[in-house]
Amino acid sequence: MSQMICLLLTLLGALTCIALSIIMRQYSTYKNPKTLDIHTPHPLFIHANLDTLKQTENTTRNGIIRTYHSSDWELLWLENVHLWQERGICEALQQQKEQLRLFMNSTCCAHTDTHWCLIDDSVHRFWYNTLSTEIQAEKPSGISYVSPTQPISPDNKKIWSWFEITNTNTGSISYEFIEPLVSHLRHPLAKCTFAEKHDLLIVDRSYILPAFDKSSTSLLFDAGASSWNAGAGGPSLSYFASAWNRYGVHWDRIEAWEGTTSVSDFYQTVPAEWKSKTTYHHEWISTNPHQTPFIPSIIELKTQQDDYVVFKLDIDSKHVETAIVEYMLAWEHLYLVDEFVWEHHVDNYLMAPDWKSSQDMNKSISDSYSYFLNLRRKGVRAHSWV
Repeated sequence: MSQMICLLLTLLGALTCIALSIIMRQYSTYKNPKTLDIHTPHPLFIHANLDTLKQTENTTRNGIIRTYHSSDWELLWLENVHLWQERGICEALQQQKEQLRLFMNSTCCAHTDTHWCLIDDSVHRFWYNTLSTEIQAEKPSGISYVSPTQPISPDNKKIWSWFEITNTNTGSISYEFIEPLVSHLRHPLAKCTFAEKHDLLIVDRSYILPAFDKSSTSLLFDAGASSWNAGAGGPSLSYFASAWNRYGVHWDRIEAWEGTTSVSDFYQTVPAEWKSKTTYHHEWISTNPHQTPFIPSIIELKTQQDDYVVFKLDIDSKHVETAIVEYMLAWEHLYLVDEFVWEHHVDNYLMAPDWKSSQDMNKSISDSYSYFLNLRRKGVRAHSWV
């Protein structure tokens, strides 16, 4: 009997050693994201706060169900951003060169008779080599033809996330693509010196992909617009007027809020063709639905269910912005907002030199992912801004 017990204990000890060996190998990968297989992310590392496996259906129009799907590339980041946000974002991207190549190629808005293409968000532009993946500000030599600028139209579900839109009245299914939630939620390569060394991409918005139903009335609500053609991260109003025009958006009405610029100074910057469509409010926005101007309440008052509504929020006030977003996530009229554009200033080591005191050090990049992911799961095309 004692010999049998000894044999069982020996076998149990061997199995324990094997199990510990497996756990230590997994722990090593967990602690060093650079060793992670980028093609098959391990489910052990899913961040519970992001709940990457959850999918929510939301009826946002009569008889229309919108279901959000994260691309493979977005899922990789959802599962690992809590590791990489500590100082490993650019290092992780260096292991994702194929994803970056496919993404960058699909953001070309003008092609040439060479391997170079133009990436242009209507405010900033740069040139990208689809073969070598080189980036440069100046037009490369050897180009004799540049095609007209076109909207981007990606269709790779491994890279770009998408909304599945089901019409329950007709049974038809269509798809709307949207930029994936990756990197630190601006241009994926912004601040990564291995890709470009001159901060060309820090305020680039070429990655933002809108979707527009041309039959709708288009309304833009811009909280944080001090000028038509200027701004700390680049102008917003001239960008929306120009870049979104490529997608068929011709704004029927624009309302803008900012607390420092006077009404007369603001309107001096507005082009003549836009003055009759633009209303400027020299006011700071509110976080209280019972105190005006509270933008969600204004949207509820001034829009219809079938309007195309874009709400841009960027006033560099961390507490005001976060309070509004948290209100929106519980707002019963969120279906009125088609696209939401927001720059969330959080604890981001790459952006710290630029954001400085506007950072909310109680929020992480992972928290930003949660906000944008949850808005998308509620049917809103939520975009991270610059």
